[in-house]
Amino acid sequence: MTGASHGPLGRRPALEPPAPEGLAEARRLLADQLPVITSELVPSLVEEVIERVRDSVPDYARPRGGPYDQVLRAATERNIMGFLDWMADPGRPLDKRDELCRKVGAFEVMEGRPLAVLEAAYRIGTGAAWARIRAQLADRSVSVQAIAALAEALAEYMDQAAALSREGYERARDVERTAARLRLLRGLARGEPATEVPAAADWRPPEQVTMVALPPGSPLVRPLLDADVLLDAADPAPYLLVPGPFSHDRREMLEASLAGGWAVAGPAVPPASAGHSLRWARRLLELATDGVVDGAGTEGGDGRGLLLCEDHIMTLWLLADEPLMARIADRAIVPLAWVSERRRQRLIETLELWLRTRGRATTMSRELGMHVQTVRYRTRLLDQLMGDDLADSDRRFAIEASLRALRLRGRTPNGE
Repeated sequence: MTGASHGPLGRRPALEPPAPEGLAEARRLLADQLPVITSELVPSLVEEVIERVRDSVPDYARPRGGPYDQVLRAATERNIMGFLDWMADPGRPLDKRDELCRKVGAFEVMEGRPLAVLEAAYRIGTGAAWARIRAQLADRSVSVQAIAALAEALAEYMDQAAALSREGYERARDVERTAARLRLLRGLARGEPATEVPAAADWRPPEQVTMVALPPGSPLVRPLLDADVLLDAADPAPYLLVPGPFSHDRREMLEASLAGGWAVAGPAVPPASAGHSLRWARRLLELATDGVVDGAGTEGGDGRGLLLCEDHIMTLWLLADEPLMARIADRAIVPLAWVSERRRQRLIETLELWLRTRGRATTMSRELGMHVQTVRYRTRLLDQLMGDDLADSDRRFAIEASLRALRLRGRTPNGE
């Protein structure tokens, strides 16, 4: 396997030839013994390394011939032969060795084992290999410099092999974590509870989450997102989840990651209600895109920043079901249906102001920019036409709500 018995795994970032002192002697020694080493030493050394690893690392003590045994055997053989090839020619490519080492790391992730198990197997295997080499050299006249050079070369070679396996492990773990988090996020968006989060997701459910809706094609700078933010960029309507309360720091993080773009943040809710938060955020995104809500992404906005649903709760409520609200408005303003459209618009303008302010005629005249007597005439006419509707609190509320909703959409009852 890989790993150096004289130092931490991966202590050098790149493979370098061993020190020149004693190196020539070590290479001559291996070259002279290569036929014997290949035919006799390598097969028995492979078996010895495998047995030592199986005995010392319980995770590898599996039945012979199974996937674990095959991976262990292939990695051991490839690294032993790769070391001999490299000693004979330091410039020889080690592509097959490199690919196999990365696959070994990925295999460990698939099996759900921590990296420490793999590293332990490398250390033990390397120690066994070096012990066997020293035993083979015991009855030969070999200089101390040659032995030191050989030990350094083996350690250097194994350090890089271990680093390659670690690279494969981390890549596979990142892929698995990303996939697990995406499945978790999509489940939360569908309203599924996060009671059992898979270990591969490496994510602890918070007490609150904030769902954020993004316009399609948003230029999001992902490295600027906090590590615990979940993102579904593949969805036609992309979105992300920010864990915890939507604090000032979280908002700054999100705005920085938008890269000059914009988004809509839903209210902070328990994870079980994440689907509602996302639905509201998407609705406000739609309203902002249509220009109903002023701000980022609208014609009057600067196209940047973040809209908060909390700042537009009433708008979301009033426009939650526009056809229904239009029907309510039509029914509420039925008494005005008989007057001409132009006159009806003036009466509705006066009625809306009166409902919002309950102001005196003098106050209303200033806001409407008309003579006070005109205002009084209109309010008397409204009182005659609407009758008890304005005295009844429920009917008055329905009228006010429907007029506000229609004003948001630039519509009026019985017309567009």
